[in-house]
Amino acid sequence: MKNPKNDVLAEVRIQGATVLISAIFSFLQKHGFTEGLISTLARDQIGGLKPKLNSRKFRQFVRAYEEMGMVLSTWYSNPVFLDREGNPVPLCFTRGSKSIRNLVRLSKVRVSARTAFSLMQLSSSIKFEPDGLAVPIRRVFVLPNFEIPRATLVVERFLDTLQKNSLVKNSGAQTLLERSCHVTSLDLERAGPILRDIKERGTAFMDSIDDEIEARRRTSKSKFGELGLLTFAWTKRRK
Repeated sequence: MKNPKNDVLAEVRIQGATVLISAIFSFLQKHGFTEGLISTLARDQIGGLKPKLNSRKFRQFVRAYEEMGMVLSTWYSNPVFLDREGNPVPLCFTRGSKSIRNLVRLSKVRVSARTAFSLMQLSSSIKFEPDGLAVPIRRVFVLPNFEIPRATLVVERFLDTLQKNSLVKNSGAQTLLERSCHVTSLDLERAGPILRDIKERGTAFMDSIDDEIEARRRTSKSKFGELGLLTFAWTKRRK
């Protein structure tokens, strides 16, 4: 005799998969992907035809994007690039202690100084003065039209976290952090103070974590991999 609980769980899993796929398709369509292209990409994945070359280029670009966060963190924390009040100073591209080249070198990233300079020119996090000096506007590195790669980072790593946690629970090993707090009935028009509090406290927490993991970056002879923490707040109106 079938267990009705298993039937309910199976149905919920199918509905959940449908919602997940629908959300991904809707997100891609809103960013200019046609139904034909989405269907082709989906068929290639199901058929095992993964474009390795394009994937490698994508990951190289995303790695450069991630390392720009390390560059900005160094800009805001290394005394070489701070004034007497502790604020980051403008930098030139040419050689010298107060230069982008030196910033990249002291950040100990793999991205080249020229690539970093090019990405800075594209970012709204850095402003270039008429004399060519680069001035940081915000500590978080942002690129325009970068929603698709950012979503890729988030979704891929979140699903991987869920999978790892489901496996280690059976072995008794330590699980990764994965939790959320939310309510399903809230007056969104009065949620402004809560959202501001989340942003301010979350930013301070993330800055402290960022500094800590930056201090533990690998050496050339050590084993290495990724370690990261993602936070985001959401609001969703009921239909």
